[in-house]
Amino acid sequence: MPRTKGAAKKTAAKPKKAVPQAPPEHYFVLADGRVLKDYKELADIMDDLADNVYLHHVNKERNDFAKWIEDIFQDKELAERLRKASGKHNVQLIIYRHILGRQ
Repeated sequence: MPRTKGAAKKTAAKPKKAVPQAPPEHYFVLADGRVLKDYKELADIMDDLADNVYLHHVNKERNDFAKWIEDIFQDKELAERLRKASGKHNVQLIIYRHILGRQ
């Protein structure tokens, strides 16, 4: 059936990236004791992560989250975006967009 002028164009949704899980010896242990197995879990906890815990891991001297993602998951692109992020909300958005395949 031919498309008529003004018909909505269907676009296929991009598939989500499979989020790899770190080996147990490389799980991320937050300063508050919580353990993260992958970077989706990191994004998921950002809403209730205490500011002091976040600042322990992300500050002028270091970015533990970016380093973990680069070293363990070999995802230099995501790690670099996280290094440029400002605040927990932006970290969360960057990770979720990465998983969804949106930059």
